[in-house]
Amino acid sequence: MADILNVALPFFGLILLGALAPRIWRLDEGGLAWLNVFVVYFALPSLIFMVVAATPLERLVNPSYVTATAGVTLLCFLLMVVLGRLLFAADLRTAALQGTSASYGNVGYMGLPLAAAFFGAEAAVPAALVFCFDCTVEFVLTATLAGIGGRSHPSPAVIARKIARDVFTHPFIVATLLGIAASALQWAPTGGLKSILEMLMRAAGPVALFAMGVTVSLRRFGGVGRELPVLAAIKVLLQPLLAYLVVSWFAAPDAVWLQVAVMMAALPTASNAFILARQYDAYVEGAGAAVIVTTIASVITVPLVVFALQHTP
Repeated sequence: MADILNVALPFFGLILLGALAPRIWRLDEGGLAWLNVFVVYFALPSLIFMVVAATPLERLVNPSYVTATAGVTLLCFLLMVVLGRLLFAADLRTAALQGTSASYGNVGYMGLPLAAAFFGAEAAVPAALVFCFDCTVEFVLTATLAGIGGRSHPSPAVIARKIARDVFTHPFIVATLLGIAASALQWAPTGGLKSILEMLMRAAGPVALFAMGVTVSLRRFGGVGRELPVLAAIKVLLQPLLAYLVVSWFAAPDAVWLQVAVMMAALPTASNAFILARQYDAYVEGAGAAVIVTTIASVITVPLVVFALQHTP
């Protein structure tokens, strides 16, 4: 357990430093936008591309694995939507965003760096696949249900165009697709291009985690709604348990891929859940609270999950 904590705590320490920074230096929030640009459009895509491109193509084509991991995300989303409607009397749009907060883990900012730190560089491949398909599931479900439940009721064509744009223009997904193409062509960057990509790779983890801490710190805590304990339990407890059961049974992956799937499922709510809530003008304070509460909880739960994974026969 001490080894797990020695790996995990520096990562959460970076998040803590990011959370403390706005309390000390009260800078304009606009500065965070440039930090996010660096992380989202340069550093993490470089990490994804380089690792995926260096992986043999046959390792990347794993439909049972992505079906299992995305299926667990889908199940947790729908479970929270149903509970939101039945137990908490939420309208469909609010319930959809509650479902997003209960299932959309921080698989980009936290997942990719933590997977490589806990399980080695090869873990970035299954982590990138989980990210791509989880994001696709979330973009599709949130846009569809929030659109249907919204006041404007956009047409199916409008919803479909928005889903396609959100999925196929996301830099992490673009980087994964380019990496798959490079793997298929057996092409690898060389010279100056390789040096630039490697520099960006090394910056990805620290900068992403620091930026996440700043983002969480700047979010307004709107209080605890009745649904929040249920939502948080689904996200940090039920989702990793389901991932272990479903991926083990359905995909039968090797140890590292299973560990990555479960660890990714255990991650706290992504800040993108808050962004989507703000975009659809519903459950904004609740989504912000979910990000903060699950991130705090994950300081305990993620190391425990990794410890359990590494000591399961």
